[in-house]
Amino acid sequence: MFRTYPQAWLALLLLVLLRTTTSVFQFTYSVIPGITGQFFNVSLTAVNWLLNIQGMIYVIVSFFTGWIFERLGVKRSLITAGLISTLGAAIRYIATKTEPSSFALVMVGQVIGSAAAPLALNIMTMFASIWFTENLRATAGMFVASNYGAILGMFLIPNIATEAKDVSFTTMIVALMCAATFVPLLFMPAKPPTPPSVASTQPKPAFFAGLKLLAKNYNFWILFLVHGFNVGLSVAFGTIFTQIIAPYGYTDAEAGQMNAVAFFAGTLGCSVAGPVLDTTKQHKLFLRLIAPLVFATDVGFVFIIREDSYAAILFVMIMNQFFLSFLVPTVIELGSETSYPVADATSNSLLWQSAQILGFLMILIMDMLRDTKGTPLNNMRNALIFQAVVAGANMLLAFAFNGRMARSEAIAKEKEHLFQILDEKQVQRQYPQHDNLEHDTDTPITPADDSLGIYPKAGEGSHTLISSM
Repeated sequence: MFRTYPQAWLALLLLVLLRTTTSVFQFTYSVIPGITGQFFNVSLTAVNWLLNIQGMIYVIVSFFTGWIFERLGVKRSLITAGLISTLGAAIRYIATKTEPSSFALVMVGQVIGSAAAPLALNIMTMFASIWFTENLRATAGMFVASNYGAILGMFLIPNIATEAKDVSFTTMIVALMCAATFVPLLFMPAKPPTPPSVASTQPKPAFFAGLKLLAKNYNFWILFLVHGFNVGLSVAFGTIFTQIIAPYGYTDAEAGQMNAVAFFAGTLGCSVAGPVLDTTKQHKLFLRLIAPLVFATDVGFVFIIREDSYAAILFVMIMNQFFLSFLVPTVIELGSETSYPVADATSNSLLWQSAQILGFLMILIMDMLRDTKGTPLNNMRNALIFQAVVAGANMLLAFAFNGRMARSEAIAKEKEHLFQILDEKQVQRQYPQHDNLEHDTDTPITPADDSLGIYPKAGEGSHTLISSM
């Protein structure tokens, strides 16, 4: 009865492309900080603020994304995100063509365009619930959560911008990418011809009513912390990774190689998680299996980051990013399950907001734990210990979570009710003279006293009826 239409995969492709370009937009200058500073004649600290500002914008806009999605719906929200991203990218390109090039105008474009990221990412569970059946929701979410843009930007931009004069051309390429992903969104269907699941047809509380329900749901707030710490650790570690290994003699190039491989491992972890969760539906089990593995790898970093340990660091980093990324769709789906009937857009926005806030705080804390007088100089061993402690606390939170799979329970109950109705209709078609049977609820007929032959024979049950419709 419920199905995923081919249009759903086209809509998913457009969303993934939007997510990719918004990510490339965010990281345009952070992957080429040196030549960006030369082009705009500013310090590396100023260049770093182009990335820092997008984190701040993400947190601010995420306060409103649930309300925005409720008001605009999926299609218009994505069109808004594409328009904002394209506008910000265009302003940045104009800034590179002024005489002299204007860093202030680039910052304006960065602020505007960064507002597209939460609109494109926070919508993932709402998008999946509207377009995909229950057995494909996690798979669809996996594609949206995977950060293909970071991988593309890491490899594409440094190869285009090899010197300062290439910054303007690179900025133009990113602007064209944003425009190319925006235009098709105008022609994207707003929703499938028929709903993909029972849950998608149920009325949801309004945004502020949903917040009141979530305020009383302590299991959701456990997930709020789990997701925040999990993604926050990934963001913080990736941001200062070069500074972590530099005191032990590793070069920027080696750090870049490890980070690139780690991104691939993270994408793989996210890609594996979607189909596994859709197939098994064992979200709680995987939450409790994977969180200890994240903790183990973070403990490993404390002991293996030293001189001449390139292969060991790379191996643990691959495992760490794989497990961290596997947890992302796991927690996001659990968030929708345990917060039901609150709108997916509301719960998802809060979860991603926690990731940005805690990630930002952990970067500040880990930077403060730098040992400026230790051996080697400026080592960050204390920061690695802090990271392991946070991962350990996150593991305990994962085991403390005991929320209901409320959405799945509601769907199962609706299906059971639907099968009952269809059984009764089949009886009425076969034996119209016994219509009064459906009203006689006090004395239900069982197969044992089925003198009228009401119950279907083997192979003719309600499931056969469903499959033939």
